[in-house]
Amino acid sequence: MASRLIDLISHRLTARHFCVAAIGFSLVTLLLTSCDSSQPAGAARGHIEGDPATQPNIVFVIADQMRAHAMGAMGNDQVITPNLDRLAAEGVIISNAISGHPVCTPFRAQLMTGRYSHSTGVIVNDIRLPDDEVIFPEVLKQAGYTTGYIGKWHLSGDRNDPVDAISRRGWDYWAVRNVSHKHDQSVYWLNDSTQPTEVPGWEPDVQTDLAIEFIKDNKQKPFSLFLSFGPPHNPYPLVPQQYVDMYDGVKLLGRPNVASDNEETLRLYYAAITSIDVNIGRLSQALEAAGLANNTIFVFTADHGDMLGSQGHRLKQRPWEESINIPFILRYPDKILAGQRKDWIVTTVDMMPTILGLSDIAIPKVVEGMDLSAVFEGTSDEQREEAFLFNVHKDGGPGTDWRGIRTKEWIYARHYRGDWVLYDLKNDPYELNNLINDTHYFAVKEELQQRLEAIRTRLGESLPMVGVDPAPIVLPENPTVPN
Repeated sequence: MASRLIDLISHRLTARHFCVAAIGFSLVTLLLTSCDSSQPAGAARGHIEGDPATQPNIVFVIADQMRAHAMGAMGNDQVITPNLDRLAAEGVIISNAISGHPVCTPFRAQLMTGRYSHSTGVIVNDIRLPDDEVIFPEVLKQAGYTTGYIGKWHLSGDRNDPVDAISRRGWDYWAVRNVSHKHDQSVYWLNDSTQPTEVPGWEPDVQTDLAIEFIKDNKQKPFSLFLSFGPPHNPYPLVPQQYVDMYDGVKLLGRPNVASDNEETLRLYYAAITSIDVNIGRLSQALEAAGLANNTIFVFTADHGDMLGSQGHRLKQRPWEESINIPFILRYPDKILAGQRKDWIVTTVDMMPTILGLSDIAIPKVVEGMDLSAVFEGTSDEQREEAFLFNVHKDGGPGTDWRGIRTKEWIYARHYRGDWVLYDLKNDPYELNNLINDTHYFAVKEELQQRLEAIRTRLGESLPMVGVDPAPIVLPENPTVPN
C-alpha cells in the first residue's frame, strides 16, 4: 500500500528542482526525483485525499474520430453544433489541441495514464493497458471521488466483450463496451455483469441517459464521469435520419485540401456530430438542474480526427491537421474565465495532470505530461512549446511508422525512410505546400529534426521505424482557400 501511495505523489516542479512530498501519518519522506523538463514550475498540490466540500466534479466527454475543425466554435459554419458552441463560449476552447498518438487505443492509454505510448507499451490498437499502470480513476478514488465510465473503453486487449473486472479497476460505476462501431445497436456490460444489456436506440442517446442518471445519483458528493461516444467514427450511414435531415438541401464544401467530392460523406459525418452536440446539451442541462454547473470541470475532446479525403487520405494515424488536431473545450466557471479562445498546445498526456491540477489532487510522479492547470487558471504563462507525435503502423494506418513534432507554427514528420512532411501552419493552415524538399526551409527542417530527436532522447523513445511508402499526397489542381 505504501508503494502505491508513493506513486501518487505530485511532481509539479521544473527539471531544476527537486520534488518533495509527504506520505503516511507522521512519516515525512523526501523523494529526490528528477522531474520531467516539460513540467511547468509551481508548488506541488498538497494533499492526496480530497475535500468533498470544495473539490469540483469532473465530466469528461470523448468523441471518436472527430476533428477540431468540425465545430461552429472553431469557425466551421456548415456544421450544426449550438451546444458545443455554447460550452466553448462559457469556458475556454483550445485551437492547438493535439492527439499525440492519433488512433483509438493508444490515445486512451495516454489519457488514462498521462504517459506516452512507448512508456506504457500500448503502441497500436487492441493492446491491453498493463494492469500495473496507475490510471486516472484510481487517483480520483484516492482523492475521495465516486467514479463512473460509460461507453467505449478499447483498452482491454481484444475486441471481444465483456470487459473483464480487472479493466474496471478504479471505476465505481461501469457501463462499457470495449469496442464496437455499431452505433445503432446499444450494448454494454454493467459493472461486473457477465451478460450484456441491450437497449434500443442511438447509442449516444442511451449513453447520455445513463450519464444523466449517474449525475442525479451522485450529486451530493464529488464525482468524476467519463463518457466515451462512438460516433462520428465510421461507418457513417448509421446516423439517425433526423440528424441527416437537418442538412437537407445544404451545399457542404470540403476543405481546400480535398481533391475529390466528399459532400455526402461529410453530410453524414456532420449529422453524427450534431447528434453528439444534442447530447452535450442534455448533459449541460442535467448539471444545471442539479445545481452543479459552476463547480464542475466539463471537458469535451476526441481521440483523433478524420482525414475525410484531405491530402488524398482517409481516417487517422496521419500527421496532417485533420488527423491530429482535436477539439478541446474546458468549462469550469468557478475557476476558468468564460469566452476564451487560446492557441495553447495541449496534447493527450497533458489532459490527466491538468484535470488533477485543477482539482487540487496530487499527480502521480510517473506521469510524463504537463500540468497546465495554472495556465488555464491564468496564474502562469508557462506553456508547452511542442507536441510529440508518435505512430506505429497497424491496419487502417498509412503503411508506415512515423514520428513528428507539432508547434504552433510548424509540423514536421519523418517516417521509416526519412523526411515526410513540413508545413508552415501560420501561412498554410490547410497544408497545401509541403516544404520538406524546399531548400529555403532547410534550416527550419534541421531545427525541427533536432528538437524531435531531443524529445525522443529525453523520453527514452528509440523504437525503430518500419513500414512501406505511404500513399502519395493528392491535392486539388486549383484549391480555393477561404479568406
